Amino acid sequence: MKNNAHAEHNIPMKLPYLNSVSAKGQGPIQYGHVDCLLINPPDIPTRYPYLGISLLAGMLRAHGISVAILDSSALGMTIKDVVRYIKDIKPRIIGISIMSLTLRSSYELVRAIHVSYPEAVVVAGGAHINADPWSVQALDVPYGFIGECEYEFLDFCESILGGKEPKETPNLIVHKQGQLVIGERKIVDDLDALPWPALDLLPVERYYSPSTHLRTISFITSRGCPYDCIYCSKVDRIRVRSLSIENTVDQLEWMVKELGIEWVEFVDEIFTLNRSRVVELCNSIIKRGLNFQWGCGSRADRIDNDLLVVMKNAGCRKIGFGVESGVERVRYLDRKRITNEQMKNAVSLCKSHGIKTQACFIFGHPTETLDEMKETVRFARNLGSNYPSFSRMMPFPGSEVFEQAKVKGEVAPGVWKDFMFGHGPLPLYTPKGVTPEQVYRIFRRSWFEVYFWPPNMWNNRDVFMSVDYIRKAAKAFWDFALSRNY
Repeated sequence: MKNNAHAEHNIPMKLPYLNSVSAKGQGPIQYGHVDCLLINPPDIPTRYPYLGISLLAGMLRAHGISVAILDSSALGMTIKDVVRYIKDIKPRIIGISIMSLTLRSSYELVRAIHVSYPEAVVVAGGAHINADPWSVQALDVPYGFIGECEYEFLDFCESILGGKEPKETPNLIVHKQGQLVIGERKIVDDLDALPWPALDLLPVERYYSPSTHLRTISFITSRGCPYDCIYCSKVDRIRVRSLSIENTVDQLEWMVKELGIEWVEFVDEIFTLNRSRVVELCNSIIKRGLNFQWGCGSRADRIDNDLLVVMKNAGCRKIGFGVESGVERVRYLDRKRITNEQMKNAVSLCKSHGIKTQACFIFGHPTETLDEMKETVRFARNLGSNYPSFSRMMPFPGSEVFEQAKVKGEVAPGVWKDFMFGHGPLPLYTPKGVTPEQVYRIFRRSWFEVYFWPPNMWNNRDVFMSVDYIRKAAKAFWDFALSRNY
């Protein structure tokens, strides 16, 4: 690493907790006045950090704005806990990162802030706002952000802190007197010009991967995706851009040596999209002598034997694949044109190199029948993936599934607003000819039929090598197989 790497990216050598205090004994909390507080709202269990707020925090910190991050979900906090914390540190600006799944808790948090700490300027962002900017009006917050908004958010904060009205910029949403003004979407062309994400402000000790017992963080080395799967909430295809190899490895070295990270989960849309870049990155990791393990996401048609050799030597121990269905007809309708044979070969190839695999499946694709869902369970069981994962089709705003379902009258246009206000359940899509109860039953059974299939239990026998590993694997199974219905 360069000697001035920390100075260049404004990364402190020690965790900058103003005062180390625990919330119900569940992790460090920062106390003292800050200009901006960025919140991941309390709701679904957090395995990895959502990187958006750490990227924003890095940008603010690099320009002299004091900032704190509160991952209240990872810390097991309630809305009352969050409000109490807000009143303690007295931020001028509060940014809330909102996923579709956390929409209801985010709305409740906003209401609580309005009542208990009205002096703050509240701004909403995150994946749900990006896909559905009009949610800002329903949330009743004055501002929101879409797109890749690091620079625009900095300008916004400088205006607020300087007592000025924020000027209209790309990516900014202004909600005033019942009207919305939504700025044009803009992306960041040069990712290397961005300050490093403030991962050191996160409660790193609270994150975990179901596939390891090691100290874990997530990291993204590229942005964008050239594919157009119908269930994805991307508003449009986004040009792929990447961090330079040197910048990427510098950041990885900082995570490993300063934050004590042992496992990195690369959350690029498709990590192996650019084969030559992956080879160069892996060789640089090896050359630096960085000792950590990692996982990533790929496609079955984006790996090969020689690539896996290099990845394994650089520490790769897991690759995730979006299989989606065990029926090619269904998968092709999703515009994921990969055959069952390619899926099987990819898992088998990874296994031959000692690399574990995660296979993700969805029940409830448009036109999918009950028999096809049962075939998916059989395919998942015989695929031999270490970590099969099952979910139900969710019509995310911005996805083609949602738009088609609205046109056909299968989903009400305001279904997400109803969910936000507590007037309806979490939106789930059910194809015609199948009942929600049937989809729920097969979703619930799939976890047990696949994970407790004797060959698959043998596949994951190393879970029993560590008490900590058993604990984290059991927690993951509880969180994703037993305590949710989506």
